[in-house]
Amino acid sequence: MVGTLQVRGRHDLVFVFASALGEDVGLVGIDRIILIGLRSDGRLFGILSVDNRMSRRPISDEELRHLTLMSQVFGNMLETSRARIALARGEERFRQVAENSGEWIWEVNADRRYTYSSPVVQAILGHQPEAICGTRMEDWFVEAEREAAVAQLAAAMEAGQPIPRFAIRHRHKDGYEVVLETSGIAVHDERGQLVCYRGSHRDVTRERDLESQLRHSQKIDAIGRLAGGIAHDFNNLLTAILGCGSLLLEEVKDNDPVREDIERIRTAGERAAALTRQLLAFSRRQVLHVQDLDLNEVVREMESLLRRTIGEDIELVTKLGTAVPRIETDADQIQQIILHLAINARDAMGDPHQLFRSTEIRQEVEQARMACGRKPKKLTIETLGAELNAAFCRKHVGMTAGLYAVLRISDTGVGMPREVRDHLFEPFFTTREVGRGSGLGLSTVYGIVKQMGGHIEVDSTLGQGTTFTIYLPLAAAKQAGKPASKGKEKPLQGKENILIVEDEDVVRNLTVRMLQTLGYRTVQARHGVEALEVCQSHPDPIDLVLTDMIMPQMNGKEFVEKLRGLGNKSKVLFVSGYSSEDTVGGKTIGVDTPLIQKPFTREQLAAKIREVLDRG
Repeated sequence: MVGTLQVRGRHDLVFVFASALGEDVGLVGIDRIILIGLRSDGRLFGILSVDNRMSRRPISDEELRHLTLMSQVFGNMLETSRARIALARGEERFRQVAENSGEWIWEVNADRRYTYSSPVVQAILGHQPEAICGTRMEDWFVEAEREAAVAQLAAAMEAGQPIPRFAIRHRHKDGYEVVLETSGIAVHDERGQLVCYRGSHRDVTRERDLESQLRHSQKIDAIGRLAGGIAHDFNNLLTAILGCGSLLLEEVKDNDPVREDIERIRTAGERAAALTRQLLAFSRRQVLHVQDLDLNEVVREMESLLRRTIGEDIELVTKLGTAVPRIETDADQIQQIILHLAINARDAMGDPHQLFRSTEIRQEVEQARMACGRKPKKLTIETLGAELNAAFCRKHVGMTAGLYAVLRISDTGVGMPREVRDHLFEPFFTTREVGRGSGLGLSTVYGIVKQMGGHIEVDSTLGQGTTFTIYLPLAAAKQAGKPASKGKEKPLQGKENILIVEDEDVVRNLTVRMLQTLGYRTVQARHGVEALEVCQSHPDPIDLVLTDMIMPQMNGKEFVEKLRGLGNKSKVLFVSGYSSEDTVGGKTIGVDTPLIQKPFTREQLAAKIREVLDRG
């Protein structure tokens, strides 16, 4: 190929091809082509092509200089255009990430005012991004945490340091609180000057709620274990007190001056026994007589009792569902739940001055009631079936998805402030004056529900009332059980041989004495191992084994299993201070399993023994 190649300038590549080029490459009518490199900031990223097809004259040096300058302008324009396209693409990527992220992406200036807010804020706080921009970060904090949070933000931003991750409660548009976890980084310009802060808020409300539920559950469990152990020990002591009281009352005459003192002792013992039963219910260590129940039928049977309990000034409304699944639980315990919650509702619709001893809470309640207006006193009991999905169960510790029977009890009372709700199910927690309540009512309900394998939650707003919702597990597909017979009240005597197995000496000796006064022949053992030896060596057949459940060396359940393994067919009556993992059938026993709970009187023991012995 004939032609010339000229290179002009150090940074501009200028190629000038002679006329022969046109003929060789088939570009007819072109005798000169100039290719000028397009550059910006020293980078070559294009070529400017110029030819003399139209003029048919040589290109002068002056024209070449102009073309070179034009190439520089075109290069800068092209670079700017490319930068704008890249910036637009980057902004689009950022927008897509910000809008599709579950986190609230934000940008604030040095005054902590929002200059950008991603649309996610609407899902988190209920506000449009436009309503957020221009406001300060702290404008959305709850007042109680604002000062500490601002101090933490200011310390980091004044030093130009990243905002450390911390959680702060924000106020939602609808008035409730949302916990957001905040973090951010400083953005500086090329001179090192602070431009803004960019970061994100992550909604951790559900996580914090679950953590709070778990901590509360663990605290309640720990208190429950302590309460259950104390109640068990007290039951042994109360068995001795009530038993001795029963024996003394049998021996003294009606006109004996000490009789009244003995009756006072017995009455106090029975009140203490009722208290320990509540502790056992809370600690989930009471024995449940499980049976298949119709929840609607339980509510119907209690209506007349509930009307008498709450009084004529409160309207009782029952909304019984038509498709409520049957439940498997203890009839007495489900009745106790309904009664406790009904009494709690009755009191909540009464005088706030009797309900709250705190003057501050009283004032808060009165203000809420005035704002909401007085409502007619109404107690509503509702039953229904509910299918709980995995999303619901993830928000409630210990629950599994599936079908539940639901018991909902609502009142139009004064409601509760948050500081009361947080401690509602703790034993001995009460808002009332000393002597107006033991603080065990709702903790008893909590313990019973948990022992049943259910779940309880409370929704309460000051001035608008309270709703307790209880989810109960369903009954297995089997025949409905019948309640155990109550037995006769007056002591019944007998002459059968009874083996008493009890590790507490006081309780064992007292039980032997009570049975002997009833005419029974007795033999005793301190634990299961000793009892097996007695059964094998005793000359006469043992008609009834009266055995404690929890004993050293060998518990009651293991003892009876070994006894049956030896072919012994003696009837068995279990005694329990509480149920536990080692009791019959785990934490519950069937309605047909003979059992008497401590503490018991001579009359109660005699009736139960006679009931077991007289069974076919």
